[in-house]
Amino acid sequence: MKKIKIALLAFILLVAINFLSGCALLVVGGLAGTTGYLAAKQGYGVQSPVTKK
Repeated sequence: MKKIKIALLAFILLVAINFLSGCALLVVGGLAGTTGYLAAKQGYGVQSPVTKK
């Protein structure tokens, strides 16, 4: 019975860690997108470093 409780606790912990890491990625992606939008609004742009001559 104790092994089942430990296995269940480990499973719940694993699911919680995966959920939190996924949310963290979404938050970071949202912040990066917002920062890029605000920078473009103020006149900053992106230039490709690859050139062909």
